[in-house]
Amino acid sequence: MKTVKQILCGCLIFLAACSAFAGNKEEGKALYDQKKYTEALTLFLKADASRDAWVQNRLGVMYLRGKGVEKDPKVAFDWFQKSAAQNYPDAFSNLGRMYESGDYLGQDYSKALAYYEKGEQMGSSQAVINLGFIYDKGIGVKPDQKKSLDYYVKAAGMGNASALCNLGLKYMEGDGVQKNYESARKLFDTGSDHGNACCLNGLADLYSNGLGVKRDLPGAFKLYEKAAQIGSEDAQRNLAVAYEHGLGVKKNAVEAFRWYQEAAENGSPTAMERMARVYFHGQFGQKKDETKAKIWLERAEKQRYADRLPPPDAGNILIMRMFEEQ
Repeated sequence: MKTVKQILCGCLIFLAACSAFAGNKEEGKALYDQKKYTEALTLFLKADASRDAWVQNRLGVMYLRGKGVEKDPKVAFDWFQKSAAQNYPDAFSNLGRMYESGDYLGQDYSKALAYYEKGEQMGSSQAVINLGFIYDKGIGVKPDQKKSLDYYVKAAGMGNASALCNLGLKYMEGDGVQKNYESARKLFDTGSDHGNACCLNGLADLYSNGLGVKRDLPGAFKLYEKAAQIGSEDAQRNLAVAYEHGLGVKKNAVEAFRWYQEAAENGSPTAMERMARVYFHGQFGQKKDETKAKIWLERAEKQRYADRLPPPDAGNILIMRMFEEQ
């Protein structure tokens, strides 16, 4: 029979282990938020932390996107599966996204839909947004604008600021709803108050183009800058455009190149295509380099496919055809 002393020792060891686990997880989260991905990965992979469902899902994201580690969709899928086995809601959404995009597994829209619906049942607002998107664009399902709008509204009601941005974009573009810049502005304003980069970028677009508001290029520039610093690749690209053409700020070729490159490295296919033109024509003080131009075009093509985006504009298609003829 265990003595009181043995029991107390056991409890102390257990509490110490719990404390170490919490420390690794929380410290890892802090490092991740600071974009110190390599350091965060080290803590997340520790045996205690890696058994946590949230950490498992985050590890999946890191391996899928190549944050702090080389991209590896297979490893990402395995981590998402482990997290989903513990019923972590967003893991179901991420598994659905992998089946939708075809990363590692090949496309399977029926499985993607099933995982999104499971994620919705478990309370994942991101799964709800993904359901809205596939019904919006008709990906593996019949397009249904009412369903799409309902899902976006539901996700927004769950506190997901990205859903506010999706709704704002629909009202700004008149996509499935009557165009209404005032409604778009209110949605972007609300999301911006929560620090959502997509909403900040959308709000900047309204002011940059004078849509429902007085045109304000310097004000738009400040919003793009704020969103870019948070990490929005769209805002980073728009910031580059502003520096290139002097929109709300003095022209600056060095800053334009810097932000196009930043946006491209962060996954903007439009910025990747712009980088291809930079090297193809030798712009922004860069030497002509057809090899680099071709690499950026190939990356852009893959990214467009992964992001469910339409083909590039005519200028980029022309460069692509020139490479094909060589």
